[in-house]
Amino acid sequence: APLADEMITQNNVRETLIDVRDDRQKILYFEGEPRFEMKFLGRAIADDKNLQVVALQRTADNKFLRLGVDDPDELLGGFPRTREELFSYRGLILGSIEAGAFTGDQLQMIADFVDRQGGGLLMIGGARSFGEGGYGGTPVADALPLTIDPGTRASEPADLARLQVSPTRAGESHASTQIAATEAASALRWRDLPQVTSVNAPLEPKPAAIVLLTGTDERGREQPVLTWQQYGRGKAVALTLQDTWQWQMHASMSLEDQTHENYWRQMLRWLINSVPSIV
Repeated sequence: APLADEMITQNNVRETLIDVRDDRQKILYFEGEPRFEMKFLGRAIADDKNLQVVALQRTADNKFLRLGVDDPDELLGGFPRTREELFSYRGLILGSIEAGAFTGDQLQMIADFVDRQGGGLLMIGGARSFGEGGYGGTPVADALPLTIDPGTRASEPADLARLQVSPTRAGESHASTQIAATEAASALRWRDLPQVTSVNAPLEPKPAAIVLLTGTDERGREQPVLTWQQYGRGKAVALTLQDTWQWQMHASMSLEDQTHENYWRQMLRWLINSVPSIV
């Protein structure tokens, strides 16, 4: 709205073209163990008619639970073994699944999915994620926005860190992390959310990476918890938290609160918003 003493008001209006697409975008979520994060992420987007999360959960060696598949043959052999199969999805979420669960070709396929196909990759924190999952020195580590020491191998999880999450200046207005109607209201809302935890050792962002959310532990130490970077044609995102479901199920959250649902819907829509259409 014009200010009382504003001389030029012609630049107070901005026009933009919005392409409204009534279709459903498929995202593959591969999880190495049963845990609440997959369950509540699925619930968060269940009513979103434009998002479809196909979940693949390892239940034992070479045995998998498949949820949300379109036909009986989808992911029948586990994680995709060909680029054609993997590239049919627009996004890929890797949960607590170690690098050793993939072949060398599959690890390269994941990097190519981002770099060449333009897909969106999201790695979520867990006992088998990031450095603890042995990703250092792999093509996936090249794509991720956090630096994983190539000398690091799969190890026991780091000490549990309880974190209070808050947005950075970039995160206050970002499409995935603004969780209220205004930037100021969003920043206040983040401060009111319950603490969440990480079992991954803090990692440094790469030079071109953008940190959207940070977490402050009980000693006042800050670490990045949501970081992203452009990698080739696509984007790679690192979320080092293991229990964002607390934003839904913590005793301080009301039954009507939609913060968790809104966060994940915004996150996944942003993850795949610039992925080229599959011909």
